[in-house]
Amino acid sequence: MTTPALPDDADRLLRRTAGSYEVLGVRSRDRSGRPVVWEVRAGDGRRLFAKRHKNPLMHRRETTAYRHLAPALGPGRAPLLLAEDTTSLLAVATALPGTPAITTALAPAEEREVYRQAGMLAARIHAHPVSDGVIGEQLPWSQERERALARARDAQLSDEDIQVLADATFAEPPHTAPATCHGDFGPRNWLVHRQGNNLIVGVIDFERSQVEEPVRRDLMRVTLQLTPHRPDLRRAFLAGYGRDLTADEWAACRAWAAIDCPAALRWALDHHGDEEVIGYARTVLDQLRQTPPPHLAC
Repeated sequence: MTTPALPDDADRLLRRTAGSYEVLGVRSRDRSGRPVVWEVRAGDGRRLFAKRHKNPLMHRRETTAYRHLAPALGPGRAPLLLAEDTTSLLAVATALPGTPAITTALAPAEEREVYRQAGMLAARIHAHPVSDGVIGEQLPWSQERERALARARDAQLSDEDIQVLADATFAEPPHTAPATCHGDFGPRNWLVHRQGNNLIVGVIDFERSQVEEPVRRDLMRVTLQLTPHRPDLRRAFLAGYGRDLTADEWAACRAWAAIDCPAALRWALDHHGDEEVIGYARTVLDQLRQTPPPHLAC
């Protein structure tokens, strides 16, 4: 199979950054099928990624995170930015070793260790100064709710499911402190590799990183989408995070999970029925039907 050539602008940026290189493959494509992420091997043997962002905001989010946040996570915990071009929306970054946690064969004790380290990384991300980040936009709660319920109808949820979402979003959740957030924090973006007898977890893909309440996405996803059926993983994550969530944070996670659920379903339907994301949405709906809230089972 012939290795695809990079577009001229990506080729120029890579040559300025790394000199000669070999294309190892296309790692991601946009919805039209156009390559947007390439893995290459530089002349000195380093693995690098070149990425073209979808829009200027995603480019600014990821390059800002690479410059300021990634070094604060510790050596080998996140890619490092080598070059960027704001005109072409391209960035070149180092590659982390390992494979996504979601596709890595792990024993139960290893899964818990992955979640513990993920909690530690989340704590470091959320502790990073907000002055370095891109400020996230948030609509008034009434508009968030109206949009979520419209998406639920568009995704053809049942009347019962729509009522569950309407009830869960009826009252605006408590406000919590904004922080630097990853925005897409989950096992697809946690890379795991073994170093002797130890597991090392790193995190990638910062194009949705911004300053917002951690309950909006980062904490909501772990507590309501990923761990409802694995309380051991939730405990491991919170141990790494360094504390349990407050009552206000739990309540806000629950409300934001209801807002996110229809958007996740819409995304899954637009991406060939992504069963993983559909599963997350169904898990959230199951949690929202429960009283008391699921955190009381921790």
